[in-house]
Amino acid sequence: MNTDFDVIICGGGLAGLTLARQLRRELPQASLAVVEPTERPLPVACHKVGESSVEMGTHYLAEIAGLKDYLDASHLHKNGLRFFSGPAGTPLHERTELGPSEPPIVPSYQMDRGQLENDLRQILIDEGVTLFEGWVVKDIELTGADEAQRVHLFNKADRTEKVLTGRWAVDSTGRRQLLQRKLGFRRPFDNDQSSAWFRVNRRLKVGELVPEDKTRWHQRDVDDNRWLSTVHLMGQGYWVWLIPLSSGMTSIGIVADEKNQPFATYSSEEKARAWIAKNETELDAWLRDVPFEDFKMLEGYSYTTTQAFSADRWACVGEAAAFVDPFYSPGSDFIGLANCFTAELIREDLETGSVDPVRAQMLNDIYLSWADQMGEVLVNNGSIFPHHDVLGAKLWWDFFVYWTFMCPYFFRRAYRLPAAELAPFHDLGLRYNRLNHLAQELFTAWADLKTVTLNPGRPFTPLPMFPSTLADQHLELLEDRSIEHTLERMTTDIALTEELLVESLMLALRGVGPENGAEFARRIDLASWDIAPSPERVRIDSLPRRERRELLSTLARDLERALGRWAGDLVPMPDLLTNAGISAKNPIKSNKNESNTLPQSNV
Repeated sequence: MNTDFDVIICGGGLAGLTLARQLRRELPQASLAVVEPTERPLPVACHKVGESSVEMGTHYLAEIAGLKDYLDASHLHKNGLRFFSGPAGTPLHERTELGPSEPPIVPSYQMDRGQLENDLRQILIDEGVTLFEGWVVKDIELTGADEAQRVHLFNKADRTEKVLTGRWAVDSTGRRQLLQRKLGFRRPFDNDQSSAWFRVNRRLKVGELVPEDKTRWHQRDVDDNRWLSTVHLMGQGYWVWLIPLSSGMTSIGIVADEKNQPFATYSSEEKARAWIAKNETELDAWLRDVPFEDFKMLEGYSYTTTQAFSADRWACVGEAAAFVDPFYSPGSDFIGLANCFTAELIREDLETGSVDPVRAQMLNDIYLSWADQMGEVLVNNGSIFPHHDVLGAKLWWDFFVYWTFMCPYFFRRAYRLPAAELAPFHDLGLRYNRLNHLAQELFTAWADLKTVTLNPGRPFTPLPMFPSTLADQHLELLEDRSIEHTLERMTTDIALTEELLVESLMLALRGVGPENGAEFARRIDLASWDIAPSPERVRIDSLPRRERRELLSTLARDLERALGRWAGDLVPMPDLLTNAGISAKNPIKSNKNESNTLPQSNV
């Protein structure tokens, strides 16, 4: 068997296998090896988590790795992300449901990882990739200069050793993180959360957790497809996932922060059952006579890195690079991002004989920035989960930024640009990052200090609502746009993003009330913000309902339609702004319906 390759991929999980498939498609003449300690057959269903994809990961798997026909035939089409928000123990039909009212047009999948990885291995073998099954990577020896990298292997069955040589070495060893630990690049992440999960050999439809006589709740699920969502059952400091698999099994997991839900309270099957009985009584009743097919756990699961890619012909992908949090199912997003950056550097090297170190560092910086930003989005949200109004505003924001900046960058393959042409996307990303940082601090402070609930008892919040600005951003992903158009639209959409932040600020000021306005402003450092409601937006807020709706911007109307409108006697917005220590400000560029913020500053 050949021992010299262009690329050696150390680890044959989802990241390593899909990178090999991508390289086979994009660089068909390159010689590829994948080294993986486990041997087939892998267990169906009870293999790995990371079973749910969202838009970026789906685009990577279906379009870039070329698996669309396979995924359509062998796995389940996902009905988006669905959240049930309320205090722990609240009956499911009394919680606010937030999620799609109809199947998303932009696709995603629920994937059985055991089946997927079994099938991918065979696909790669059929396509001429060399697969070393049953071999453990003992060491990756980075040689530097122009010498071949050396990968040292050990065979578990016959205890023999082997050395592979390759121009590129890619670490895909998962949490083992061979290169990260060797080079000292692993970095802890400020996220005190843990998880435990298991599978059951039954299909759980979330509607089975609600009594049949709650007809209005069941009637919302017109097409009986609510169960195809990744369902989040949420309470203070935790959420529970329900994910259906094509095998008929269901994946169920607990994710919780240590402050509210200590890991020790759910760290075994017996403890997990008791925890579910305390916090999710309807799920407990359904599980009572159902055996667990497996049980796994992970304490303190988050970490990141200081370097994932190098012009010196090595890279780390998948969990060998970083893992942030599973809340929005971003695992395959980060697999796709790291794989595409790695494949692009490999392509440049094999075609030209070298890698531009400036470009490699820029891709590395973008990856690390996205990991940090997703950390801000995904972690320390435990106080938000029981509050449907704060959660709804956060989901609107998070989806908007994801569909407005992150997805277009990836879908249009901006990472293929030379360093000089990548720079404008990098600069735009800094502004989106700044706005996102402000927004995440706002949502946390709102949840901690809220005194009034927006639209209490609201049964359902459609996300995205059709038609709406948010839905438009989602549907835009289906369009075949040039990279020039993408950059222009991202730049223009900064103003919409700033406007959404201002609308979120006004919602939060009402939610915390005048008595907490000053503390709210202190926590989010509102005095340092470079955006604020315009005098015209503040004036519109006090008008009679019909006149107000006519003058609101399209985005503000859409947000209000989705989340609801404040009721009762309202404290005037100027008073709320004064209590928070700020005042309305005139934007430099005025537009009656759309410009309610100040222009961006340099970040």
